[in-house]
Amino acid sequence: MSKKDKGDFFWVSYADLMTTLFFVMLVLFVLTVVYLKLEQEKIVTTLEDLKKIVQLDEQFKPLEEDGDFIYLEECKKFVAKNLRGIEVFDPGKAEVLDEHKEATIAIGEKIKEFLNRLQNDNKDFSYLLVIEGNMANTYDKRYSKDNADGYKKSYERALAVYNLWLSNNISFRKSNVEVLISGSGYNGLCRENKLSGDYKRTEDVESYNKRFSIQIIPKVTNKI
Repeated sequence: MSKKDKGDFFWVSYADLMTTLFFVMLVLFVLTVVYLKLEQEKIVTTLEDLKKIVQLDEQFKPLEEDGDFIYLEECKKFVAKNLRGIEVFDPGKAEVLDEHKEATIAIGEKIKEFLNRLQNDNKDFSYLLVIEGNMANTYDKRYSKDNADGYKKSYERALAVYNLWLSNNISFRKSNVEVLISGSGYNGLCRENKLSGDYKRTEDVESYNKRFSIQIIPKVTNKI
């Protein structure tokens, strides 16, 4: 091969190499643009969802302000105002006392109406409704906070409330709501104590923890 032929071969190979590198860089550029576009869409979606959550906080205010519920900020839970400072269950029992069943049913109706309204206003949200049962310890705190029977019985109390609602045609699962039955036993945040409310009887406020509470947690639908 002559020196001229070698030179021509070199430039042809060089041109092929540069062309190949150009296409590689072009593909990488396109992939980068696509990736950045997807990330931008995710960021925009996240900001939109955050905006919706902030707006949703505003929509929770009617449940706090209508006088039927008290919102416990520390633990993000609601308790029924007309059942606060009342022993909703007999000691060691899971059944709602007869004199408090009507009020408990009315609470379920209120929650159902509220969740339906939220869903009509927020089509991209689903909700988690947590029903939590609580137990009252003895005056001398005889039971450990992690007493196994306490957890079991408090769960049964939450289940009793849920079953009472179901038996009165109060169903949350017809809409996009997941229901979680739980029990915190002798444990948990926002338990009743002498400083947590204005009680007629304060010598044994612990007994008022024979109750239930609820949480409503919004979940944003993932679009990506």
